[in-house]
Amino acid sequence: MSRSHLNLLAVLLCALSPAAQANLLTNGSFEVGPVPGTFVNLTGGSTAITGWTVTGTTIDYVGSLWEASDGSRSLDLDGSIGWPHTNGGVAQSFATMPGMAYVVSFDLAGNPYNTPTIKPMRVAAAGQSQDFTFDITGRSVVNMGWLAQSWSFTAVAAMTTLEFRSLTQAPQIGWGAALDNVSVSVVPEPAGWALMLAGMALLGGLSRRSVRLAARAADDATSLQRHGPTVSAARNPGASS
Repeated sequence: MSRSHLNLLAVLLCALSPAAQANLLTNGSFEVGPVPGTFVNLTGGSTAITGWTVTGTTIDYVGSLWEASDGSRSLDLDGSIGWPHTNGGVAQSFATMPGMAYVVSFDLAGNPYNTPTIKPMRVAAAGQSQDFTFDITGRSVVNMGWLAQSWSFTAVAAMTTLEFRSLTQAPQIGWGAALDNVSVSVVPEPAGWALMLAGMALLGGLSRRSVRLAARAADDATSLQRHGPTVSAARNPGASS
């Protein structure tokens, strides 16, 4: 395979690599922040969790209270300090390209200590949103049942704020949706996928041609060893004797 073909292969591999789908968020698993112990309550406006701002009234930053999905820390989008309990959310802003589609991936569970059994929450960005729920039936702090979820949005500005917000209602506030392992990546455009697939098909064709040429060269070499130059000259009439 020629150098140009190898360069094309390298480009295609880079486009399909995990780096091309890198997380656009900071601290998506909430591992960088104050030491939470069992859990620590954070109030609206707090930036104690690196990269994130607490929205609403309060949330709980959870450590050893239950098993996290990724790493050792996660969030309860309801706060459990004081009475009546309050809820909130977290938000992070990141650079986007208007008109580009992005996919938000996250792991969802629920505080198993109390009702509501169905934990509601909302994810929102760029004026778009979707509601999610998690059923804690049969779940416990050692069997949280984290579920991988995803949602897509289209950016409308050069900066976009992503927010996760609890939707629990009084008097069942204080034991909300649990959140962990958040990421945002660019959704490849159809034209980009088509280009990559066409390139891969081209490389496949070139590889097959290279294999055929290599096999023919091997046959010529074998014939030359067995019969001398006569056979090789017969297969290549233009070659000089």
